[in-house]
Amino acid sequence: MKKLLFFSAVLWTFLSTAQSVRNEILVPVIPGYEVLKCDFHMHTVFSDGTVWPTVRAGEAWQEGLDAIAITDHLEYTPNKEYVPVSHGTPYVLAEKTAAGLGLILIKGVENTKSMPPGHFNALFVKDEAKIHQEDYRAALREAKAQGAFVLWNHPGWKAQAPNGAVWMPEHEELFREGLFNGIEVVNHYEWYPEVLGWSRDKNLTVFANSDVHDPILNFLKQENLERRPITLVFATERSPEGIREALQQGRTVGWFRNLLLGKTEWLETLFLASVSQRIITAGEKTTTLQLTNLSDFAFEFAESENPEKVTLLPARSSVILKVPRTESGTAYQVRNLLPGPGEPVTIKLPLN
Repeated sequence: MKKLLFFSAVLWTFLSTAQSVRNEILVPVIPGYEVLKCDFHMHTVFSDGTVWPTVRAGEAWQEGLDAIAITDHLEYTPNKEYVPVSHGTPYVLAEKTAAGLGLILIKGVENTKSMPPGHFNALFVKDEAKIHQEDYRAALREAKAQGAFVLWNHPGWKAQAPNGAVWMPEHEELFREGLFNGIEVVNHYEWYPEVLGWSRDKNLTVFANSDVHDPILNFLKQENLERRPITLVFATERSPEGIREALQQGRTVGWFRNLLLGKTEWLETLFLASVSQRIITAGEKTTTLQLTNLSDFAFEFAESENPEKVTLLPARSSVILKVPRTESGTAYQVRNLLPGPGEPVTIKLPLN
């Protein structure tokens, strides 16, 4: 069985990298930052996933990602009859493949407890086995002692939160002690509006992660997704330490379907770097603009008082708009850029 698993992993890695192509994701150039496309939550056969660790690296490279974390469960290992329990092995097995593809691999684990407090991912860990502790407080304190960045996973997952996400006293205790600093606003195929509000109000770093267990193509097909949820990280350098620093400073945006979720500052930065403007005519009462999208993001915007929206599609599509001419510009809501639930970012057209 072990020989078969190893042979299958090696064969898949060869086929996926030698005979496949990378689907690059077009993101804008932002001076001073690398906009890295990341997924910090996924599983392999070393917990309850169905693929080998090298597969996760190959899939991510094909999809245009820059960094991933394999975060197998510490407490839940249903394949242990066939795959030995070894919490550090997924990283070791995937490390060479990731490096060969230019993919940043973050060492991580999932601490898997019942609610409260639920599941937490620890990223940049040093010794996974020491975090495997029965008491959740002790486990997260050990993660913090190792310098890990910890995030609360899927707060609205129906199996643990059937009535929706709830911030419990246990979460407040962990938060006040500084034992977690991030939260999944998006997990798998769903997103949690109320959790986006928590991220803003409590200054928690926003994550959008796949939590994929099966082959990624199966997941995308089953959930009718064009691409997995992605965490966009604004890093000052393309490295694990660059990612860690960005997460600590909260420089992330979650990307799910056509939604972009995060702090206003970074949503505005993405929009302004993604959209170019050409003034076609400037009349006394209106200005005619051509807006062109230079990214793979879609943007849905409309005048603040107008329910009808215009969608600027990805990949160099353009729209023509007639904008009322005012001294300060006309306010438009970018309806799919959300720093809070139901609170879209507002921009002024023409762009400065």
